Amino acid sequence: MTTEPLKVTTEGDLLGVAGHNSGTVNITYISQRLSDTEIHTRKLIERSPYLGLSKFETKDSSKFFGRDTWISELTDYFKQNNVLLLLGASGSGKSSLIRAGLIPALENQPGYEQLVNLTFVPDANPFQSFHSSLLTKYKQSEAKLAQAVKEDTLVKVVQSLKWDSQWLIFVDQFEELFTTTPKKERDFFIKSLIQLIEKSDTSVKIILTMRADFLDKLSPYPKLGKIHDSYSRMLTDMDDNDLRLAIAEPAASNGVTFEQGLIYQIISDFRKRAGSLPLLQYTLNELWKKDNIQDRVLNIKTYQDLGGVTGALQKQADKIYADFNEQEKKAAQNIFIALIGLERKEAVSKRADITAFEKEETQKKVLYQLIDSRLLVSKREDGKATTEVAHEELLRSWKVLQNLIRDKEEIIVLGNRVSADAKQWDELRKKNPQKANNELWIGSKLGRIVELEQEESLSNLDDVTKEFIKVIPILYEAAYNRENKLDKLK
Repeated sequence: MTTEPLKVTTEGDLLGVAGHNSGTVNITYISQRLSDTEIHTRKLIERSPYLGLSKFETKDSSKFFGRDTWISELTDYFKQNNVLLLLGASGSGKSSLIRAGLIPALENQPGYEQLVNLTFVPDANPFQSFHSSLLTKYKQSEAKLAQAVKEDTLVKVVQSLKWDSQWLIFVDQFEELFTTTPKKERDFFIKSLIQLIEKSDTSVKIILTMRADFLDKLSPYPKLGKIHDSYSRMLTDMDDNDLRLAIAEPAASNGVTFEQGLIYQIISDFRKRAGSLPLLQYTLNELWKKDNIQDRVLNIKTYQDLGGVTGALQKQADKIYADFNEQEKKAAQNIFIALIGLERKEAVSKRADITAFEKEETQKKVLYQLIDSRLLVSKREDGKATTEVAHEELLRSWKVLQNLIRDKEEIIVLGNRVSADAKQWDELRKKNPQKANNELWIGSKLGRIVELEQEESLSNLDDVTKEFIKVIPILYEAAYNRENKLDKLK
């Protein structure tokens, strides 16, 4: 292994010693290099260096600490491989490692100076999601090729647009294909992805991140299983030293330190919370906002007042929810029900068209309060605005949502199922209306969904799902009448 001469570099206010080691850039840690007194002489930056529940992005690489070994190993990995399936538990930091760690490291590699980063999370139509990522680099007239739901779409897009550049296609939260994408689009996208992997050269790197508990979803796709066998890595937990760096270094780069013993307490509390990195980032961000940064020391008392790693998020969410009146609480519950799915009894976050929540004034007001409070996030892609729960950690940590999920489990399950079936029915009826009618619900499941719709328990449904439910009783009554006539003839 060769190491190039080190040189002093300055990135923003972060002074470090940087050099190439196996192709990665290393920063000498401030908190290890300087005493607290020396850190306090640095320029004070009052803006929080912690991201809360927000995802790390490539632009946040200077705030991303504690994963140096993984960044180095994966950078070396891509010298020999073109595909990576990164597995890990929810909240383990898979997305952050790729977005703020690996991608910036690859961009510093010789030959990757003009790397085209195409990052997306698959939605109901993953081809459309890929198309949206292309629009950050290419014109609509060039990117529209990606919208075709076909097996050869990804290969054709690469052949048409890549030319001599290096491409990185990063499909984040790959499990969304199995929770959000209808089977038809999912099957086509997986076939298209496999075809791309089989035909691409070293100028196209492909990264998939996926929750490890979704591995069994690969079973119906043997070629995806082979990709797992050949190209998967399991992201391991951060050790105590990595955690100390992730906690201390962002503050040190802003000229702030921690009261003696506080970092140890935070790590201890983090271990009790089963290692949720987003929850850790949230707590550190709240600690920064609540403490007196002018004193340049983050304090144990402020941390304890927040409720620590185990209580900070729930305490803040409870405060926001408590400020709602009863009507607003009901509206908030309906919003969350529409944004929650259940996989093996475990709650997962769903995206929904934001306009579904804007039709009633109280709900619209609550929606934007939840967004402003960072309990929900909104995004805009291809001119369509969507919203989703800020992070799945909310589903695990906030008792209000845990109780709601338990009490409304039937509604959540049926609501998700009818929405998925309605999309499939809508696609089918465009080609074969008679065959589409065969996809309509019958029996007790039908009766229950009609009851829930009449009780207005199923709120915030999209127009296609509403039409699907509206059509069902009409055909159900016709079928019932036919059965009665047959009975009388007998």
